[in-house]
Amino acid sequence: HPITAQAIAYKVGILWSKTRGDMEKDNSRFGRKPGDPDYENPDDAAAIVVPGHTISVDMSEEEWDFILSHPQIVFARTSPQQKLVIVENNQRLGHIVAVTGDGVNDSPAIKKADIGIAMGIMGSEVSKNAADMILLDDNFASIVKGVEEGRLIFDNLKKSIAYTIQSNIPEITPFLAFILFAIPLPLTTFLILAIDLGTDMIPAISMAYELPEADIMMRPPRDSKTDRLVTKRMINFSYCQIGLIQAMAGFFTYMVVLNDYGFPPPSLYFRGNSEAWGHQTFFCKFRGGNYVDLDGNIDISRDPSVDPPSRQFPFWHEGVSGYLESCGYAYNNYASDGSVAASDLNFDLQNSLTYGGGTMGKHTITMESIEANEQMQYFEYIPWRGRTSPFWDNRYLYWDPNDYNSPQNLGANVEDSLYFGGRGVGLWSLCQYKDEKGYGQSFQGNKGTALVRGIEVAESAGDASPQSFVYSDCSDQTVMSDRLYKHAIFCNGQANDNDGCDRVNAYPNVVNPGLSKNYFPGNRLQAFYCYGFDHNKGEGGQESCGLLTDDANDLPICDIDGNRCDTFVPGTDYSGMCRYMCEGFCYWPGSNVENPFTERVSTVEEFETIEPSKDAPYRQCVNIASSEVAWESLKHAQGAFFGSIVVGQIAGLLVCKTRWLSIRTQGMRNNVMLFGIGSEILLVTCLAYFTPINKALGTRNIRLVHWFCAIPFAILIFLFDECRKALMRATSPEKKDPVTGQVTRDAGWIERNCAY
Repeated sequence: HPITAQAIAYKVGILWSKTRGDMEKDNSRFGRKPGDPDYENPDDAAAIVVPGHTISVDMSEEEWDFILSHPQIVFARTSPQQKLVIVENNQRLGHIVAVTGDGVNDSPAIKKADIGIAMGIMGSEVSKNAADMILLDDNFASIVKGVEEGRLIFDNLKKSIAYTIQSNIPEITPFLAFILFAIPLPLTTFLILAIDLGTDMIPAISMAYELPEADIMMRPPRDSKTDRLVTKRMINFSYCQIGLIQAMAGFFTYMVVLNDYGFPPPSLYFRGNSEAWGHQTFFCKFRGGNYVDLDGNIDISRDPSVDPPSRQFPFWHEGVSGYLESCGYAYNNYASDGSVAASDLNFDLQNSLTYGGGTMGKHTITMESIEANEQMQYFEYIPWRGRTSPFWDNRYLYWDPNDYNSPQNLGANVEDSLYFGGRGVGLWSLCQYKDEKGYGQSFQGNKGTALVRGIEVAESAGDASPQSFVYSDCSDQTVMSDRLYKHAIFCNGQANDNDGCDRVNAYPNVVNPGLSKNYFPGNRLQAFYCYGFDHNKGEGGQESCGLLTDDANDLPICDIDGNRCDTFVPGTDYSGMCRYMCEGFCYWPGSNVENPFTERVSTVEEFETIEPSKDAPYRQCVNIASSEVAWESLKHAQGAFFGSIVVGQIAGLLVCKTRWLSIRTQGMRNNVMLFGIGSEILLVTCLAYFTPINKALGTRNIRLVHWFCAIPFAILIFLFDECRKALMRATSPEKKDPVTGQVTRDAGWIERNCAY
């Protein structure tokens, strides 16, 4: 009965103000008329009781709109059809409707409602089948618990998504920077997968175990049309706020690491082509600084601003005020007509006679392009900071091509299709090329420009000083341009090298015939040959590459115990006790010094009769230090970028614990999250320091100091979000209804735009 329903509604708090019917009765009872001071206008009533007999299926929408405009409504004695009509009209106005019931007659309305609730004990099977929720204890108070649980699930899903997508920005911005500014790629796809499928997994899952925030049941119901699981404000929060700070942390760390290893930020832009960085020699124009040797001794005879480095003093150190004015590569200005390199000559990278002019279609640098750089005072750059780095290996200065090296595409069994992707073990020369008739064809048959995006070179010929590069050996063309040429000859210093390689190799017996015959390379850019030994390489080190001195007269001679006892003098017969090679040095063919392990003497005759190969008694050697330091520095920087994202993600996880309250209120009671943070730290440690994983992911050990680069940004993330939440709470005042206790909040600008 309507009277009974009204009484119960007042008792349970559905109604708390005067109903429209009560106002009409009181006005009639006391004779109040419109205009009287104590007249109560029924149209102003906030509450209404609607008996079922007043409801018909053909009621107009205007009548329903009037009834449903009251904030407090009670329907009494309604039929199943009327219940269905009530649900439909509430849904028409955009309300989320929940219907409870236990009988068969209630099932149509339960089914139609957005949330159908049936009784678990007293409810019929029909109503249970139609319901979305079943109260197992038939207690309406359980609905409140269900609402709280639903809000918690919705909250935690939002938090998990907000945390997960934060890493998208620091993951995609490295590729954007690589594309737009052609810097060396800061983050590889393998490391992105390591973040998404590794370090982020458990922390994201841990959000499901997050406890409800203290105000979860004091919030007004969410607007289902605007407050969805993923909103623009969430994208703004995760991408434009937290994600952006994480990206800044990553790039800052990346720049610091490369700078620490000798590559300051200005030297990175438009130098990061993946076919060049770490694969080709880096050339820089030095202003000030000094050349130093392996031990840090300064070369006082050369000015880095105008002189190239020497073999014994290959490193550049900035000193007090030195700096890199500009850096780049040499022109990749040669590519052969053929796509296959020496297919019919049994290609051997150590034997220049098997090259046949082929480069597999790859572009490569030439001796002329290197000399063009040096005319513009762009010299080979091997940073001293790279020498003092944890990854430095002295062998970079005299690498044996038989030893595997992936950046340089070197190794005993390397395929030519890979080998020509890097710099050859020797030099291509445009000027020295001659056709089958012996005619010079230098600079003939150009194919287009040698310029490639992301492989910035020293200024082109037209903009440089001098404006042309003249080579006396080029008979038919003396000016080198930025063209791509089709004809060149390959020289690697072997005894039976191609005709015309004399100038490229610059051996003393050719350049200065008056000296005794030997194969001391006069061209510091050329590959060289060594008799030497290195006990650290075991039996394979009995013949080994070694450090090549600047001058033949600088070569040390040792006794059988390895103690230096003399200095090489051309033409001397070393036959006494002081006749042995010193470990770690290169003894070229013709130095006539004995290897204490093999008793082999570095003679000219053996070098001239045995062709270069991996089984030859001497070793072919090449300086890969410039490109190798760049490669290793980049790998360290990529690993550090990865580590900085993880540090930022830990801070991002903490700020996602709450959407409104401070983390001080919420606390750190989620043990699964604590385990997730621990597992994240453990996993990134394994990825950074476990050697097999290093090799698989292409990362290197991260120096301890480089972990600290991202910590200030992590603190910034935490403080920024705490301030954001505090400002939201301060600018969105709450009001509590004294009768119902319902809390409403007037959302401020920050909440409207920043609360996800």
